[in-house]
Amino acid sequence: MLKTLPLLLFQLKIQNYVSRFTKQVMPLDARVRNHWGNAMSEKSIELEYLEGSTLLSVQQCLDAYGAMKRVESVGNKPNVVFLDASWWHKGDVDGRKMFENGPRIPGSIYFAVDDVTLTHDLNSDSLPNMLPTSNFFAAVMDECGVRNQDHVIITARESVYFTPRIWFLFKTFGHDPNKVHLMQGSLEDWIKLGGEVDKNTTVAPKFQDMGLGQKEAYSYKVRAPTGVCNMKEVLEAIKVNVDKNKTEKVLILDSRGSSFAKNGHMPGAIHLPYSNWVLSENKLKWKSVYELKSVFENAGVDPMTNNRIICSCGTGVSVCHTLLALELCGRDLLQSNTKMYDGSWSEWKQKGGTPKAP
Repeated sequence: MLKTLPLLLFQLKIQNYVSRFTKQVMPLDARVRNHWGNAMSEKSIELEYLEGSTLLSVQQCLDAYGAMKRVESVGNKPNVVFLDASWWHKGDVDGRKMFENGPRIPGSIYFAVDDVTLTHDLNSDSLPNMLPTSNFFAAVMDECGVRNQDHVIITARESVYFTPRIWFLFKTFGHDPNKVHLMQGSLEDWIKLGGEVDKNTTVAPKFQDMGLGQKEAYSYKVRAPTGVCNMKEVLEAIKVNVDKNKTEKVLILDSRGSSFAKNGHMPGAIHLPYSNWVLSENKLKWKSVYELKSVFENAGVDPMTNNRIICSCGTGVSVCHTLLALELCGRDLLQSNTKMYDGSWSEWKQKGGTPKAP
């Protein structure tokens, strides 16, 4: 044993020398590939905090943007996409024009609520903001260069309310829910923190005018929308609620604002205005989970109830606030007992035979 020890030490020295020599003579391009390969691996680790975080601070979004730029700098396609969902349901503020004129987050894509909806040729009742077909959504994703594996960060200008509608679109059509995020703050907040912006003019295409959704196959893979119901299902729920022999009732949650009392509502509907869920001073920032649960509790609603819940609003937009609030409070929206009524009050009020409460 003692005799072989010097030989073993000699072999270890030789191996160490060969290893160092191999590193020195490794071709330059191979060393560069190894360096950036490690960088890409580190970048994946750097973005791990995005996974499963629906709500991101502005600083977290700035960090993701920085990681995205570093990936682009070595010729790779980043797996982070920024969408600008600056859209107002009232007034004459033009979010598209604001996006086109700048400033905006460099590389971001304009994504208006009323542009990713059911196309006019399929919308026989002319109901506003109906969900698009799966093919149309897939076509929009391909047009925007969004892939199934991408993280999607939804942003907007200050005073915008309805970014959760875009979150719900991705969720219902099957994008990985761990990769869909809402920036908790506005573009103006981004700028205040030193975020890079693009001030050059551009043109934001209108998806509704592009004839999208006609192909049979798309790179972006979608499913039929889940967690959605039609008027028939709501009518059946109301029948269950008035049936004294039925012990398990269906909760109908209406997220409209003042129009709930002014224009009428479905019998038994519980009023939970969409403004309840966000901060009054910054409509893009959500309240804490504790505060969200208090809103539900004050309305007599248990977010974790086993009863069915149907969420409605005016045109299928603000209802997404209620859905997100339910999820943030722990409810699994992928279960079949939670639905979004697509037609909402716009359909309900114009159809005959639908009961209406003052």
